Order: sequence, then structure tokens, then C-alpha cells
Amino acid sequence: MQLEPQEDNRDGLAIRLMTEELQKRNEKQKFLLVFSDGEPAAFGYDQNGIVDTHEAVIEARKLGIEVVNVFLANGMITESQQKTIENIYGHYHVIVPNVEQLPTFLAPLLKKLLLYKL
Repeated sequence: MQLEPQEDNRDGLAIRLMTEELQKRNEKQKFLLVFSDGEPAAFGYDQNGIVDTHEAVIEARKLGIEVVNVFLANGMITESQQKTIENIYGHYHVIVPNVEQLPTFLAPLLKKLLLYKL
């Protein structure tokens, strides 16, 4: 068990675990915000991480859970990063250029999710 923060993150696994938890709840509208700072990466996972994460997102959406990525950038993001996020999450993502700007981007996203159902 990894108790110290390092560079490993298995986004697909995390999404699947939270999907299971959300399925147990009674609310009609369910959404999962996935905060990330880059591509899913872990030892032995980097080649399959993007595909695995995309599949986990599709599985959650089939179960009625809307999955939205909140990409926390550290300044400008590359075109490659933009394409990767779009390949995984489709149009359901928000790119936050700096963590300090998170409230500016998060408030409208939450309002949209809570009031309008994507």
C-alpha cells in the first residue's frame, strides 16, 4: 500500500471504485468530478492508462454517472495534453490554467451540473 505521495496514479481504477460507491446511492442525478494534473501514469500502466481510464469513464456513463475531468494545469497546456484529455473524457472536461483559478472555473461547472444535468 502506497502511503507516501508519489507519481503513481491509476485513474481508471479510481473511477471504477467511485462508480461502485455511487451506484449504492439513491440519488437520481450522479456525477463524478475527476481532478487531474496530467495523463494517468503508474509503474507498468503508462501504455494502457489512457485506454483504461477512457473505458472506466464509458462504463460509469453507461450506469448513469456523468464523469467530468477538472484538469489542473500549471500554466499553459500542450496540444498533446489537450487531445489526451479530450480522448479520455470527450467534451466533459474543464481546464484550469492555475490552481488559484479553481474557484472561478469550478463554480460555473457545479452550477451547470446541479441545475441543468449535462
